[in-house]
Amino acid sequence: MDFRQLNYFIAVAEEKTITAAAERLHMAQPPLSQQLKQMEEEFGTPLIERTPRQTRLTAAGTALYYEALKLVEQFAESKQLVRETGDGLKGQLKIGVNTLSDSLLAQALIDFQKDFPSVTFAIHQGESQQLCELVRKGKIELAIVRYPLDLKGFSMKFLKSEPFYFVCDGSAKKGPAPDDFHGIAGSKLMLPSTEGLGVYHSIIEYLAKYQLNPSSISTCSDIRLLFNLIEQGFCTSIVPETVLKMNPHYQVETHLLEDPLFQTSFGIIWLEERYLSKMATSFLDYLTVN
Repeated sequence: MDFRQLNYFIAVAEEKTITAAAERLHMAQPPLSQQLKQMEEEFGTPLIERTPRQTRLTAAGTALYYEALKLVEQFAESKQLVRETGDGLKGQLKIGVNTLSDSLLAQALIDFQKDFPSVTFAIHQGESQQLCELVRKGKIELAIVRYPLDLKGFSMKFLKSEPFYFVCDGSAKKGPAPDDFHGIAGSKLMLPSTEGLGVYHSIIEYLAKYQLNPSSISTCSDIRLLFNLIEQGFCTSIVPETVLKMNPHYQVETHLLEDPLFQTSFGIIWLEERYLSKMATSFLDYLTVN
């Protein structure tokens, strides 16, 4: 058995059909089936159960799948280590960025590439929980995420805390509640975070604390669309300060929500027990708050 066969088996286990696995591997189905048969003969036990609709891992196959993931990951890390030791910093650095992306990243990328022009980047955008999963699976090495978040198994570098702002088209007026200085209550609020995630939860807690009851609460993960809708008077929103700095050209009215406990923070994370490439380790030094 070799690493090529391990990758074949991983594809079959994850795709759940020989046909889909063959497409993922860019190979014909019969040779893939033959490779699986050879592996089962070598181990002396069935690794998958074949049904008309899909394949299922046997107990032995499940054990092999998890061991194969570890071996393939260790091999990739060893290749990266040898390459970096011999050639210095080069290759592709894979980074994830929260949907409410941070303006620190652009300058860090510019400064880093000036010093290491042979490094290229693959940047993925998504919600913080999605980025954590990508780091766990080894799809990316680093991710900028928003707290609060369950970070068990991760190492992290805190970057910054910042306040929230209420954003509207200028027509919202002071509400009836004593603490509703900007007309949050009664407005159609659209939040820039998926329900149940950290930023969403923080905003809901703030509304409850001051007994502010919007007429409705919606969500929109597309920040440009969100600001277009605010500009046209369709909705209002509450967003972190960074979002305002990255979208300065919209004709909207903004109001700082001055509660020292109502803050959002973000940092960069990586997996504790996985080898961190020299590229990623070096990049961490460039991602700092001035």
